[in-house]
Amino acid sequence: MTVALSGVLSGCDMMGGLYDDAEETENGGERIEYHTVADGVRSGQYYIDATSYTQWIYINLHADQPSICTTEISMEDYCETEKPDEWDFALHRYDVKTNGAEVMMTPYHSIEALLSADMPSEGKWVRDEYSEEAIIVDMSHMLELYLVYAPGYVNKEASKWLDVNIGTLPDNLIMPPIYTMRDNVMLYRFADGTYAAIQLVNYMSNDRYQAKGWMTVAYKYPVFAK
Repeated sequence: MTVALSGVLSGCDMMGGLYDDAEETENGGERIEYHTVADGVRSGQYYIDATSYTQWIYINLHADQPSICTTEISMEDYCETEKPDEWDFALHRYDVKTNGAEVMMTPYHSIEALLSADMPSEGKWVRDEYSEEAIIVDMSHMLELYLVYAPGYVNKEASKWLDVNIGTLPDNLIMPPIYTMRDNVMLYRFADGTYAAIQLVNYMSNDRYQAKGWMTVAYKYPVFAK
């Protein structure tokens, strides 16, 4: 699906890599930087290459060792290749979708602060929503003022961890994007009733290039166990 651009455009999945897609990086692949297990609770941080507009990256926190796998989005029918059977949430650039979970953005800026405060009594739980204009898969027509989208589900609450705002100036000149990162801890409530705390730490590579789309995410699972 192609969508024309006009006026000011804003959204968590919009214009994620304008002006930086061609940058090189010294990083290679994706990895979990550290991982600990104590009393059945897994915690750590993963560092993921989410620079591609045609990939979904799936994370499984339920596994004894959190696993990461990547699928490709077909530009012919927008189907994915080899989607995993077991997963908890997935990233497409800065977009997030879940495997039947609900997400709440908390007011806490560290996982430790959230857990010290106990389960939030106020807050809105948000499920994934389907949209025909959910996932940008082709940015190459930006200067022609339209984008190509794949239909699919996204979780708008989880995707608030990074807002990318871009607009057009007179004569249809494209403004550089303004990135606003929220490091609020996101609380995920999975379909089995367990909870995970997820926090975006950084969205740029940790080398000298500082390429956007490299996601450093802290996690702890399970939390608030009964």
